[in-house]
Amino acid sequence: MKQSIDLTTAERKLVFAMTLSSILPLLDSSIVNVILSSISNDINTSYVYIQWVITVYMLACAAGILLSPYIHENFGLKKAWICSIFVFLVGSILVGFSYNLVTLILFRCLQGFGAGILIPITQSTIAIYFGKERLKPIMALIAIPSVFAPALGPILGAVISEQLNWRIAFFINMPLVLVAFFCGRTTIPDNKTSKYNMNIYVFMTFLIALILFFISIKNLTSGGFFDIFNIIMLVLGIGLMMVSLITNNKSDSKLIDLSAFSCIQYSFAIIMGFLTSLIFFGFMIFFPLIQAINDNISTYIGMLLALQGVGAWLARKFIYKSLSEINSFLIIGVGLIISAISILIIQVGGIPSEIIGFIVRGSGLGVATIAVLSSPFEFCDKNQIKDTSAITRVIQQIGGAFGGVLSGILIHLTQDQIISVNCAYQTMFFVSLTFGLLAVIVYIFFGRVNIKI
Repeated sequence: MKQSIDLTTAERKLVFAMTLSSILPLLDSSIVNVILSSISNDINTSYVYIQWVITVYMLACAAGILLSPYIHENFGLKKAWICSIFVFLVGSILVGFSYNLVTLILFRCLQGFGAGILIPITQSTIAIYFGKERLKPIMALIAIPSVFAPALGPILGAVISEQLNWRIAFFINMPLVLVAFFCGRTTIPDNKTSKYNMNIYVFMTFLIALILFFISIKNLTSGGFFDIFNIIMLVLGIGLMMVSLITNNKSDSKLIDLSAFSCIQYSFAIIMGFLTSLIFFGFMIFFPLIQAINDNISTYIGMLLALQGVGAWLARKFIYKSLSEINSFLIIGVGLIISAISILIIQVGGIPSEIIGFIVRGSGLGVATIAVLSSPFEFCDKNQIKDTSAITRVIQQIGGAFGGVLSGILIHLTQDQIISVNCAYQTMFFVSLTFGLLAVIVYIFFGRVNIKI
C-alpha cells in the first residue's frame, strides 16, 4: 500500500510542532559549542571549566531520556510534552541570565533535563499518532531539520558571538518554544495513562554508568587516549551498563522494557541507529578539526556543513518519496554507502569538490537518517513505543560519543604525523562503507521476514 503524506490542517500543525521540538535541542547544542569562549570571557571562568557546560547538559539530557517512559506512562503524551518543552524554555532563559559558573551549570542542567524528556516524547507522539502506515513519510518531513540544525548552529553561534551577546543564543529559544506550544497544545493526542512504577535502583545504576561513560569519552576525545584513569572509568561505565541492563531484565518493575529486542530486525535497527550516529557525528567533528589544522576559514567550513542539510532536503524532495515502499535496511545501507563516496569527493579538496561532496553526503545521510528514525518503530508493538523512543535516543547519543572518539583519534594520529591526512579521510571512508555494507547484508538475510528469538 502506498504511504500517503496528505495531511489535514491539524496534522500539519502537529508535524510543525514536533519538528520544532526535535530541532530545539540540536540547534542549542551546536550553537553552544561555538560560543563557549565568549561565555568564558564574560563570566571570567577558565575555558577548562566552562566545557562542563556541555558535559553537564549531556548528562542531564541522559537522565531525562531514562525518565521519559515513566513520565509518558504516568502523565500522558500531551502533559509530558508541554511540561518538558517548558522546562527546556525555563532552563534556557535562566542560562541566559546566569552570572557565574555555578548558576550557568545549574541552569544548563535544568535545560538538558527538559531536552532529554522532550525528544523521546516527540518521537513517541509521531509514532503513536501516525502509526506504522504513515511513519516513514512523516519522519521524512521531520528528519531534515536534524541534518540542518547541527550544521547551521555553528554559523549562527559565530554570528551571535562576534556581533551580539552570547546570552541571545539562549533567549532565541523563547519564540521557537512558544510557536511549538501554540501548534502542539491542541493537536497532540491525549493517550490513556496508567500507574507505572520506576525501578530507582536500575535508574541510578544506569545513570551513573552513563556519567562515567560520557566523561571518559569526553576525556578520550580531548586526547587522553593513554590515560589509565580514563580507560578504567570507561570500562567501569560499560560494566555498570551491563549490570543495570541485566538487573532491569530480571526485575518485575522495569525502567525500560527491552522485550522488543526479541525481534532480530528490531535489534539490527537499533544497531544501525548507533552506527549511523557514529559516522554522522564523527565526520561532523572530524572535518572542521582537520580543516582548522590547515587554518581554513571557520565560516566557510560552516557553510559547507550546512550544505548537508541542502542535500538531505533534495533527497527527501525528489528521492525519498519513491523509496517509501523499500525496506529500511536497504535504504540505510545505500545511504551510508553514498555518504562514504562523498568523503572521497571531499578529500579531493577545492571549493567545487567540497560543495559537491557535502551535498552528496547530505543526500545519503538524509535518506539513511529518516530510515534509522522510523525503522525501530516498524518492528515494535504500540505499547513498546515509549521505550523504543528512549532506547533510540540513548543509542544515538552513545553513537555520537564514539564518533567523537573516532575523530579525536584520527586527529591525534594526524597531528603526531603517524598517519597522513589522506589516510585519515580514507579511514572515515572505509568505516562508513563498512557500516553501509552491513546494513545491506542485514537486508539480504533478515530484512524480508520478521524473526523472533
